Amino acid sequence: MWISRDYCENLGTFHTIDGIKALALYSIYMLILLIQGFTYTTNLSVDILNKLQIAFPLLLLAILFVFMALSNNKLCTVGLNKTKLFQSLLLGIVLAVCLVIGTAVCFRVFRNKAVGITYPLLSVWNIFIIGAFEEEITFRGYIQTRLTGIIRQPVLCSCCTALLFLAIHYPVRWGVGGFSLNCLSLYYVVSLIILHFACDFVYNKTNCLWGAIVLHLLYNIGQSMLVL
Repeated sequence: MWISRDYCENLGTFHTIDGIKALALYSIYMLILLIQGFTYTTNLSVDILNKLQIAFPLLLLAILFVFMALSNNKLCTVGLNKTKLFQSLLLGIVLAVCLVIGTAVCFRVFRNKAVGITYPLLSVWNIFIIGAFEEEITFRGYIQTRLTGIIRQPVLCSCCTALLFLAIHYPVRWGVGGFSLNCLSLYYVVSLIILHFACDFVYNKTNCLWGAIVLHLLYNIGQSMLVL
């Protein structure tokens, strides 16, 4: 079964009020990311803007932990535990490699494009690490699990969370260039949806979020290394 018993038991502890809190947190995130987008239209230096790419995810994490503290939620309720840790990490690594290789193959075979390799700057690694941790604990760990208090079917809840995860990537771009649903390419949209379900599978299977975090991190690094 692709949804572990431990994961199902965790979902059983959440109620409607938890789902409402998750949606409230999501609304706050959307607003803060829109503000982050506006910062790119200011006269702030490149160095400051780069630091803000770390500061904003840390702020979002802080808000998440405030929500959890106010509800007396333990870290294990968002998957930060050692349950099936090895299996979780192994699944995350394998799926990350498959997704990155799959991307390269698709571009080479179906779009007849040469695929090169580059190496990300060390300065962006902190952004990758913090971003992967923040997005996984927020969406797969917190929002999706709490939304089951409203949407009782885990598969339907995962699909709804996929849309929320996709939508959260718009506000920064809206802040920069104005409202548009075309600011994300079809390739990027499909990639985000696939990434969500891959990370969701790892968490559901093991009830351990660390593998999903590693998957997300390696996927981001792999995508940044591909010259498509």
